[in-house]
Amino acid sequence: MNNKTDCEIVIWSQQATKIVKPIFYICILATIIHLLFWIQFIIYPTVRQRSMQWLYAYLVTDLLLLTRFFVFYAYRWWSMCVPYFLRTIMCYCEAIFDNYLNLIQSYILLALNICRYLQIVYNHNVYALNHRCIIIAHILIYFLPLISHIILIKGGWSNLDDPKDDACDLLPTSLSIRLVFLLFSYVIPVTLALIFLLLSLSHIHNTDGIQTQQIVDARLKYHRQLIIQSSVFYSVWLILWSPHLLVFPFYHKSTTIGSIAQILNYINITVDPIVIAALDIRFLHSWTWPGNFIDRRTRRQRSVPVPVIMLSGPSDEIIEHSSNSM
Repeated sequence: MNNKTDCEIVIWSQQATKIVKPIFYICILATIIHLLFWIQFIIYPTVRQRSMQWLYAYLVTDLLLLTRFFVFYAYRWWSMCVPYFLRTIMCYCEAIFDNYLNLIQSYILLALNICRYLQIVYNHNVYALNHRCIIIAHILIYFLPLISHIILIKGGWSNLDDPKDDACDLLPTSLSIRLVFLLFSYVIPVTLALIFLLLSLSHIHNTDGIQTQQIVDARLKYHRQLIIQSSVFYSVWLILWSPHLLVFPFYHKSTTIGSIAQILNYINITVDPIVIAALDIRFLHSWTWPGNFIDRRTRRQRSVPVPVIMLSGPSDEIIEHSSNSM
């Protein structure tokens, strides 16, 4: 800190640059993929449905994580002298919003599985009949984790790690606080999400009281599709996303373990739109339509007959002269 200017020069260290560079390139690729996904969302109305709001909320948090990374990457890359008060605010925002956004993703997916379970078991449109409860759920998911982070900081249960030449981080002060944080950020939402998923699959597989074989076959087919979709999505999510929430209460992000967890987390952000689009039939149909349109146009152009134009010339005169002589 400079006493004359009351500011501090913020810049990446060489060690931090080695860590952040691969993440930077991953985030560029992730941004391109997410933009393509949202362009598809804007163009095709078939994918804009209430039943997909939790998936879209999840993808919005991905975009916010990407925005957060680019903002703080540029903030340190410019090597400018930042006022100490502003530097402190920026450091708190950098530390809180990384943990906060990753935390609400777990509860968004929990809400998705609860709504899916209610739709399957009670066979009614949860998003239309219980829209007030859905709105309340959105509000609670977005605000309670943020309030909990503020309480942890104000109560002295979480300290700000503010290195001069590296990313800021928020670390719990004791092992008990770390375990409690891990319980509410990972164990509870992930366990409940898997429980509701298994209950949904169990209900679909249950064919008691159904006498029509066609209905049984249809339910089993849907059962297999749901197993494949859910298994693929949750496998990717747990493998790439879990290390970040499991590691950050115990290790700083600049450590080797923390760096690997960050890279896996941003890879997960990159593949999220691909997995969702590939597993949802509505996105596949939206991409199939322009392909079929182009194919029909190509076939139509090939089938149009080409008119033959007869040109008059010297050969015509020769033919006419020979006919007259005959």
